[in-house]
Amino acid sequence: MASDEDRRKLLKPKVAAEEVLSILNDFYVAGDEHAEVLRELDSYDDANYLVKIDGERALLKIHNGVESEKYIRLHAARKRAEPNNGEGVSAPTESSIIDLHTALYNHLAKPEYNVNTCKTIPVKRPPSKEDYGDHSVCIRKLPVVSSEHPPQNLVIRLHTWVDGIPLSSTKFFPLETLVDAGAYLGRMCHALDDLVASDASALEISKRYFAWDGRHLMDAMPYVEHIDDPERRKLVSSVIDTFRKVILEGGEGNKFRLGINHGDFSDANIIVSDLDNTGLRVSGAIDFGDTVYRLVIPPMCGCRCQLLVKLETLDRRRARSTD
Repeated sequence: MASDEDRRKLLKPKVAAEEVLSILNDFYVAGDEHAEVLRELDSYDDANYLVKIDGERALLKIHNGVESEKYIRLHAARKRAEPNNGEGVSAPTESSIIDLHTALYNHLAKPEYNVNTCKTIPVKRPPSKEDYGDHSVCIRKLPVVSSEHPPQNLVIRLHTWVDGIPLSSTKFFPLETLVDAGAYLGRMCHALDDLVASDASALEISKRYFAWDGRHLMDAMPYVEHIDDPERRKLVSSVIDTFRKVILEGGEGNKFRLGINHGDFSDANIIVSDLDNTGLRVSGAIDFGDTVYRLVIPPMCGCRCQLLVKLETLDRRRARSTD
């Protein structure tokens, strides 16, 4: 049986622009509002589209078949467990990653955190047989990339658009932008710590297995033999071996703090803008697909390394342009 990771690739949505427009008109457009599909955006295993409704940009996300399947199964079970249904079954205690994202967006939207990210736009339709009491989603049977799989019932959500451009798209940025990114990340970490303390359900969902969690580095060992370059293979093996000896067996890993964190706070997911002509500042963060409960420090260090490498690259470009 294929792993969930493999199935996510097979069950990635493959939806034409005409169908996306149909979804907007059926679920998110009211009265004489006008919807349009601008373009499809990059996504690892979901399908994202930049759309407009009455001139306002938004992000339409169609979740992959794996996450959709779990969401639908759990929410259907919860609905069957409602007292008025009379089925006498117990409600499931687990939730899906889609539920975690809903909790994250609602929590980070609180003004006291000053953390801008996307917000979920409720559907504009009457309840149906697929209504699980969550008006942030709609469900439609849609095709996927695998020709061997029939169309799947997929979960769809519409999000507000985070204005600005990815930091990775900038040609130059000042050091102050890097400082601002660190301050933003700090505020977000504090906000997510509060989420851990206040929402037991969100905490439980976030404790899912995630291959990119640094604690699971040993799981990468079977793939090392596929590295063609012997020197690089030796280097990777030495890093994994040191991780085993120092972090796992030596107990150093127990000194790191655990918490819910973004997991991919890179220059591709940091949105910047120059709203007041004072230089590029962080206007938000996107892509919470890697959000799990894990070691807090390593992702922050990874973010810092990525940004410093980019800053060094930009400095070299600037130096060449002045020669």
